[in-house]
Amino acid sequence: MPTSMPFARFSRRITQGYVVLAIVLIVLMTLSSSLLAFIFFAATYNESMDAAHARLEQRVQYYQSLHETIEQYGPKLVAEQGHSRFKLRVIADHKLIAGDETRPNSAAIAISVLLNMHGRRVPVPDGVVEIIPDFNGFANFIGHYWLYMAPIGIIAVLIAWLAARAITRRAVRPLVDVTDALRAIAAGDFTPKLLMESDSGLQDLTQAYNEVAQRLNVATFEQRRQQGEMRQFIADAGHELRTPLTIFMGYLEALRGGIVQDSAAVARVHETMLDETRKMRTIIEKLILLARMEREAEPVSESVELNSVAARAVDALRPLAGERIHLTHDGAVRIKGDDGALYEAVKNVVENAVRYAPGSPIEVRVARAGDQATIQVEDHGPGMQTVDVEHAFDRFYRGSAHGEVEGSGLGLAIAKRAVERMGGTIELDSRLHAGTRVTMRFPGN
Repeated sequence: MPTSMPFARFSRRITQGYVVLAIVLIVLMTLSSSLLAFIFFAATYNESMDAAHARLEQRVQYYQSLHETIEQYGPKLVAEQGHSRFKLRVIADHKLIAGDETRPNSAAIAISVLLNMHGRRVPVPDGVVEIIPDFNGFANFIGHYWLYMAPIGIIAVLIAWLAARAITRRAVRPLVDVTDALRAIAAGDFTPKLLMESDSGLQDLTQAYNEVAQRLNVATFEQRRQQGEMRQFIADAGHELRTPLTIFMGYLEALRGGIVQDSAAVARVHETMLDETRKMRTIIEKLILLARMEREAEPVSESVELNSVAARAVDALRPLAGERIHLTHDGAVRIKGDDGALYEAVKNVVENAVRYAPGSPIEVRVARAGDQATIQVEDHGPGMQTVDVEHAFDRFYRGSAHGEVEGSGLGLAIAKRAVERMGGTIELDSRLHAGTRVTMRFPGN
């Protein structure tokens, strides 16, 4: 892993830890095996020493039976001794007459005491024959063993280093991926970069990041969508308000400049200005209502009687529609929702039918269908083209054939937002020259 990559120092520490651990294990294995060899050597040594002691006594008795002195058979005993685990020393009158005159060093004495490897003595007239431990052979064996273990240990450390690098690279890769992804997010790139969980030893981390990336992407998309809608909302609102304001200002300029002086003409100007003012007020009121619905986090939830709401909406529009509106219902139907928002939704849908289907009867039906409650508004007017149906719920959209029909283009947008906030759905079915039907469905109470 290149040192310039993130977590390079962390990776080196892990690799070094693996190498140190391998060295420690090799040293411990070597020392423990050497200790076991010492223990085995000590156990077999005492047995060999006892056997050698018995043989030595027999040989001493044999030479004594030949009436030889210690000076005569001492060298013979040393020459006959061929065991590598111990040495013979023949002492007469406190003088060494045969055998190894090297005294064991303190380390050998300490080892012999620690492992209970004591020498043996065979007393003889005028002297003594000593059997003392000989560690030279065993030391050579241990030396060769350590010499063989050295290259094996080096190879093992090298393998541990290579394995540690591979393992560390694999373990750190998800951390590097997450770091790169987070840096991209910090730089303003909110595109989700999903990390592979199946190839990671840190599945919890990668899974948590994947969830965060998904949610962040959804939140970013929603924020951008809302910002786009807000910009479009402001542009559309400005466009809709510009026309009545332009007319209003034009008439004011005409009155101030004295262009209109006849009393009847002035009265018409005043009436037109009042009409335009009413239009602006209607647009502004509906904009405020729609903005409040967009802003409120939690809708009001109370028991609402649909028949009552529909009846109030129909009664409010009778001055405009006369007796063209017919309300029918199957009995009391209740839902959980916001009475005021539901009233605005039904009123706007019925008002759309009154305005865009002049002269046509309008049927408002409240019914229960299974576990759902429905409000259906149907007219038999000119209907809508397919392109108008697709955009009917867009803000300020008034259709390609609205003609001189007045309207803000916000009614169905308000109805859709209100219905959806109460957990319902709204559908529009319309065919050209065959009328329009709007159906609002709500979960039953």
